[in-house]
Formats: sequence, structure tokens, C-alpha cells
Amino acid sequence: MKAIKSLFCLLLAKITQADEVVQSMIDWVNSNGGSLNEKVEIRRLDDSDSSSPMGVFAKERLEEDEIIMHIPTSLYLNVWDEAINMDELEGVEAFEANNSNLCKLTHKLAKEMKLGEKSQFAPYIAYLHTQREGQLPALWVDEARDMIRKISQPKSQIVDWIQDNFQSKGCISEDPFEVHMLALVLQRSFDAAMIPLWDMVNHDNGRINTKNTSIYSKKGIEVMASRVIDEGEEIFASYDLCLDCFDVEDYWGTQEVLKDVGFVEPYPHRWIEYNKVKQSGT
Repeated sequence: MKAIKSLFCLLLAKITQADEVVQSMIDWVNSNGGSLNEKVEIRRLDDSDSSSPMGVFAKERLEEDEIIMHIPTSLYLNVWDEAINMDELEGVEAFEANNSNLCKLTHKLAKEMKLGEKSQFAPYIAYLHTQREGQLPALWVDEARDMIRKISQPKSQIVDWIQDNFQSKGCISEDPFEVHMLALVLQRSFDAAMIPLWDMVNHDNGRINTKNTSIYSKKGIEVMASRVIDEGEEIFASYDLCLDCFDVEDYWGTQEVLKDVGFVEPYPHRWIEYNKVKQSGT
């Protein structure tokens, strides 16, 4: 308990100490049935910039099929018991069910964040506390949102999805804390679960070097090298071309990555328009 209290004291410090929070989260995973390969490290993309995003890197050469991490389901922050099963849903029904699950997970995350050091996910919650608000286009200033509306695809909800799908439906209010909880869930969740460490592997469809078991596996997710990964190389996955992503190619592309995660993905790009996929780059 003293260790967890010390961990939460870090939340009063600047973001430069987020690295210590990450190490505490790794220790928590390793001591609770999970593992992160000792040849792997989680660090900033730019070590000289304390505000640089985090990434997962190989400290030593990783062989093909070598396990990079294992996260047991007991460490998932999830709402599986109350989530709507979407396996056979399509169209509007699937869209509304997904939003319902995101809403439930948002409420769960908000509860755990308020519990703080008393949460069973305390080290993971401490890490999430270091994440700054306003990363998604829907949360940018008015001028920026207006600009995005002008250049986005027709009928895109890229900046209006929070109001249209969650605030107007009573899931959350305009309270900044509630909005931030929803944004964190959209950015970091996998269906109706948030998975520590796995959510720190960055997306790049042009440089994928991992493969993984299903997040629904009884023992939890295992992430392996899909090829030899050299020392110093960043470890990448895909946020849309993945095992548990089902059929998202007709409605989730580059614009949706920006909407849901908050960055413009590297090439190759996929642009969604009237259920047709446009690709650019190689």
C-alpha cells in the first residue's frame, strides 16, 4: 500500500516523471501474472523531449515468434459482463451497441480514476492520470474544429461525435472530467476493455512487426514478434488491421484514426467515402 501511495504522489509532479509511473506499471504487470520481455523497453520517442509520446522499443534483437508481452485478462479494465455482444450486429445496430459499450467503459474508468490508489488497477490508473486532455479533434479549440469540418469527408463526425453520440444521449455531461474519460476510452480501449502496456504499442500499418493472440483468449493477450526485430527498432501494431478488429475496412481509415486516436497515421493511408476505400501511398 505504501508503494501505491508513493506512486500516486507522482501525479502531483510534472509530466517528466511519467517515466517512473510507467516503470511502476510494468512492475505491477510482471508481479500479477503478466510479463514484458526484458529485451524490451517503454520510453519516449524523443528522449530529449519530456513531452514526447511513449513507444515500445527493442533493447536487444528479438527473434521471430519471440514473446514481447503477456497481459492476463485479470489486468484488463473491462465491462465484458455488461457489454452488448456485437458478433452478429451490423449497421446502425452495431454502431449503437458499440457506443453503448464505450459509454459503460467510460463510467467504469471514471469510477476507477476516482478510487485512485484504492483501485485494483492503481498503477495503470496512475499512468492514465499522466495523459493530457484535448488530444482528439473533438476537443480542440473552436477555430481548429471549424477548419477540420471544412476539410473532412462529407458526413464525417470527426469533431462532433462527442455531442452527437454521447452527450445528447445522456452518457456524459459537459463536465471536463467526464469528457476526458470518454476520450481516454476511445483512444485506448479494445472493444469493451482497456489493456495495460498493450495500449502503448504504437500504430503504423506500413511497419507492423508484431502479431498477437485474441484479447479474448482465456490466458489473456500474448504479443509476439512477427519477424526479427533489431535492437533499437520500435515495435508496432495496427489499430485497424488486427485480429480482433473484425470488418472495419468500410468505415475506419486515416480520418477515423485522427478522430479516435488523435494523430494522422503514417502512409499508407486509407480514406473512407461512401463505403469505398481509397488508398494512398505505399
